[in-house]
Amino acid sequence: MAEPSNKTILLMDMEGSGGRRDSEQGVIHRMLYAVLHETLSAAGIEPTEYRSEDRGDGVFVLVDPSVPKPSLLRALLTTTPERLVSTNRLAAEGARIRLRIVVHTGEVVLDEFGAVGADLVHAFRLLEATTLRKQLAGASEPSVLCVSDAVYRGVVRHAHPGVRPEHFHPLAADSKEGASLTAWYHDSSRQHIRAAETEHTTDVTTTPTSAPAPAPVPALRTHTGNFFFGTASIAGDSVAGDKHIGTGAPARRQSGEGNGQ
Repeated sequence: MAEPSNKTILLMDMEGSGGRRDSEQGVIHRMLYAVLHETLSAAGIEPTEYRSEDRGDGVFVLVDPSVPKPSLLRALLTTTPERLVSTNRLAAEGARIRLRIVVHTGEVVLDEFGAVGADLVHAFRLLEATTLRKQLAGASEPSVLCVSDAVYRGVVRHAHPGVRPEHFHPLAADSKEGASLTAWYHDSSRQHIRAAETEHTTDVTTTPTSAPAPAPVPALRTHTGNFFFGTASIAGDSVAGDKHIGTGAPARRQSGEGNGQ
């Protein structure tokens, strides 16, 4: 039996492809691969650095671990939706595509039949999650990117150039095994703040809030008099009683006064 090796797992699936005519299926299939190849090229991934497997209404790609994950994420966040928008603009309504995209990382076994492994199953569970389908259905963009918790913690949260962690939001996905899977989906229209001192994530809206009222300033109780030669008493301060600087001579200026310092 072959031994597992680490791979970056990329999955793409087309929304609503099962209801298309056969003639439309062929068109959207070619469109999918055109988007995929342009995305990989934008990420600087050579053909020798990945292998892909067709899934009919989607594709999954195994990328060598030597390829930096931030470069792949940047391409998925920019090149993929841009290419989808331009391609869909020229396509008939029945041949337009929208994509659910998942990125995960883990151990995969490759043999003569294909690829297997628990981490690969994990990635497909995220791809098929109802919560991710709903995110794409409600999105204005033609694609939604979801990263596993492992990719979020290992890559996204470190805020590499072009990858903004505040634009990723937690997503819970149920698996067939009964366990709830944690992932993160990208939505640049919202922001969240992840507390630095805890692992708890709080979603916040960007609606402005009124500033808290300033604390009242306590009233000062003063006695008149020359500060340097008379009596001064200021409530709440350490200054009290007679303050004298020298006798019979003008008070010396403090160092730095009057000399431009």
